[in-house]
Amino acid sequence: MMAGVIFVVATITFFIAHWLPGDPTALWVGSHPTEEQLEVARKDLNLDKSLGTQYINYITNILQGDLGVSLRTKQPITTELSSRFFATFELVSVSMFFSVLIAFPLGLIAALKNNTTLDILIRGLGYVGLAIPVFWLGMILQIVFFAWIGWFPLQGRFSTDIYMNADLIIHTGFILFDTLISGEWTLFINALHYIFLPAITMSVAVMGIIIRISKSSLADTMKEPFFTTLLSFGFTPQQAVVGSAYKNTLVPVSTIVGLSYGMMLGGTFLIESIFDWPGLGQFGVLSILTGDFPAIVGLTLIYSISYVLINFLIDMLYLIIDPRTI
Repeated sequence: MMAGVIFVVATITFFIAHWLPGDPTALWVGSHPTEEQLEVARKDLNLDKSLGTQYINYITNILQGDLGVSLRTKQPITTELSSRFFATFELVSVSMFFSVLIAFPLGLIAALKNNTTLDILIRGLGYVGLAIPVFWLGMILQIVFFAWIGWFPLQGRFSTDIYMNADLIIHTGFILFDTLISGEWTLFINALHYIFLPAITMSVAVMGIIIRISKSSLADTMKEPFFTTLLSFGFTPQQAVVGSAYKNTLVPVSTIVGLSYGMMLGGTFLIESIFDWPGLGQFGVLSILTGDFPAIVGLTLIYSISYVLINFLIDMLYLIIDPRTI
């Protein structure tokens, strides 16, 4: 099923990119090209062949790990994406960590304090998070925490001079992980400062979703016979939840985390543009604005593969959380 989904996405993306208006050869040869230059460019890009032949070549190249060449940068798309991949996934992973760390306990508290002032307040925060546009929130956070207070930097991923002078013992592309393992605490704190605002901006909307799912799941669990039995033995609702009941919420919460991770990947287009984050989203925005169709197709394919793999891992996580799913 994973292979089928990826194949369908690759096919749809290919044909949509070729049906959109615009001439990719114009971007390849530059401004004011001659007809001879355009003809040579069409041959170089294999655009002089039939659409069916182009599609077969496209699928064949994908199977060989070749996504083509970017019309804008003239570099292999795999090279462009690999240099930005870790920046995006570090941002999304940290954002998801913040979301789960904050929203999951709040959802459980809201279920325990159902229909109280605290429950209404937590639910209200969740609705506000879902309603606020991420681009607006990102700019507001920049104004408050950079312009007014000066706690966090405006844009970027790290201070260039500090990072270039660092002696790291490992280079995975995830700056926070590399600096932590290497013991470079100055750079680790610096990277945390840069990632904090974009990560919080992305996580706010997902927090609202996780709060609602975790609360409704725990509310259903508290109606189960085993929960009533625990209460009859003298346990308080809080003790029953901490000791056992919260585990019943992990499967639905894990499901929504996997789906939200994919939603965050799509949300990086706006966030990375606002915070000048050097990731896939920023590369995608520039590719769309310039009509770089091969880059758009390659980027869409990478997002699709990542989303499918993440949800596959979530499915495997079910077996650990609840072996009864076997």
